[in-house]
Amino acid sequence: MAVMIQVSELHFSTEDGVKVLEDIHLHVEQGELLYLVGPASSGKSLLLGLLGGQLAPQRGQILVHGRNVGRLGPQRRLELRRRIGYLPQGFAPLARTVHENVLFKLRSLGNFREQAEEKAILALEATGLIRQQGIEASELSSLDRIRLGLALAVCDDPLLLLVDEPLEGLDANERAEACLLVDRLHTGHLTVVIATRGPLPDTTRGTRTVRIVDGAVSES
Repeated sequence: MAVMIQVSELHFSTEDGVKVLEDIHLHVEQGELLYLVGPASSGKSLLLGLLGGQLAPQRGQILVHGRNVGRLGPQRRLELRRRIGYLPQGFAPLARTVHENVLFKLRSLGNFREQAEEKAILALEATGLIRQQGIEASELSSLDRIRLGLALAVCDDPLLLLVDEPLEGLDANERAEACLLVDRLHTGHLTVVIATRGPLPDTTRGTRTVRIVDGAVSES
């Protein structure tokens, strides 16, 4: 199977010299679903940012879809980032309807109106929001806001989906539903990496989990 992510000897420190990530090695195959679990300030969000090309590695190597992230020029990095869906921690939608949020994202990525409309409907159907497409995004429940964030992240058919703390603020049942939704989205070629403090619901049992503590990763 093809490799989507290959991280080798990755190090990252703050400007003050505090080590955040130390000698990270990580291999994720194309089409794999991975949970990256660790406490607050353990480097999860930073690692997602590095994988998504938002930051360049200080030391070590990151390959994403065969491209060395640290050696990409601005244009090539932008092209790679457009193939990566990203749901940030604390996602806040635009003050528009659910459908308009997704349509705005697609149009901003250069999709023509008809193409954007088709992709928006497919994304809302996939995330279970099609019946709420006409309501204001601000009126969504916490779980449905995560659904919208995922719809925005997958609407333009990315190769890689990075999700940061999607379980925050959800109760046990909502956590299970959110993880089941991600599992349903995880089909075909889509590779998914989810960073979370946990705890993970029983529905994720058997899914590959990597723990990150004090800037180091280990398989569970």
